[in-house]
Amino acid sequence: MQRILIPLLAFLGASSTSAWATNQYALDDGLPNSGLTYGIPADYCWFQSFTTVGATDAITSVQVMWQPGQIPAGTTVHLCVWEDPNNDRDPADAILVRDVTATVPNVNSYTYTNYPLLAPATVNGGFFIGAFLTTDGSLGTISLLDYNSGLSGRAWFATDAPNFFDPAQLSSAFYNHIEILGAGIHGVFLLRAEGSGTTPAVYCNAKVNSLGCTPQISSLGVPSASSGAGFLIQGSNVRNLQNGILFYGTSGRASTPFLGGTLCVQAPLRRTAIQNSGGSVGTANCTGIYHFDFNAWIASGADPMLVAGVTVNCQFYSRDPAFPPPNNIGLTDALEFTIGL
Repeated sequence: MQRILIPLLAFLGASSTSAWATNQYALDDGLPNSGLTYGIPADYCWFQSFTTVGATDAITSVQVMWQPGQIPAGTTVHLCVWEDPNNDRDPADAILVRDVTATVPNVNSYTYTNYPLLAPATVNGGFFIGAFLTTDGSLGTISLLDYNSGLSGRAWFATDAPNFFDPAQLSSAFYNHIEILGAGIHGVFLLRAEGSGTTPAVYCNAKVNSLGCTPQISSLGVPSASSGAGFLIQGSNVRNLQNGILFYGTSGRASTPFLGGTLCVQAPLRRTAIQNSGGSVGTANCTGIYHFDFNAWIASGADPMLVAGVTVNCQFYSRDPAFPPPNNIGLTDALEFTIGL
């Protein structure tokens, strides 16, 4: 197994980037000092660890700096995002969140190529970004390195037989951090990412129901105008066997007194279909749950205003017959999210 380090003898210019999104993830200084290649036919992957700004973020793009004249334009490359579930910066248990197929452009200078993700990749705390391609062993420098970062143990590589590398199974390939390659090899790859900073946010105050329970809103998945995966909004800790709805708006947040609780969504409001909370039968309790797949609602075309880039605010409204009218309703707290591509 051949591993070759190729020092760069000259630079054609400093890097430049496009306008960054809310959060920029970068470990390098923008100027490569060296690079790695692979001297036999193989799948070669290079990747490194980052930590989100805040508890969670939605990664919207990955950037790669290529060395001019080394990889033919049009070569297929995969851009990947992995979750680091225990935040230990070790990819042994990395979970693949996104794998996007793209190509290497015609590269004339040391600048970053920006690869947008078709749907944002939600990560929590630690995560990895990286790229992989298939080489016949004759390519020049594949992955550029910055020796000036002062960081170690953050940059990793993995290899497998040509066309056999599976990014969803990093542990099945040969992988290690770059320092294993020998004395003096250190630093980080010139890999960056952008995060939207617009992951779903819970806000406002729920109305404590007649049983003393506080209803809660939550979500699972990524809001998207095109993804086939769901974005599930849930209202839990609500009264069992009661009808309710999810209502939403696109005009922002509110905090308005409403039927003994707080209306958290600015008018005009849109209603979704009535559903029953279910839960255990018998005595009144707080085992009820509401579910609503907002991506399916977007895909249905029921509301043409719901397109990529629109911010949505929503809240569950339910019946609570133990309160005297007109306050015989329940309200969760609210959720705010921005629809991705």
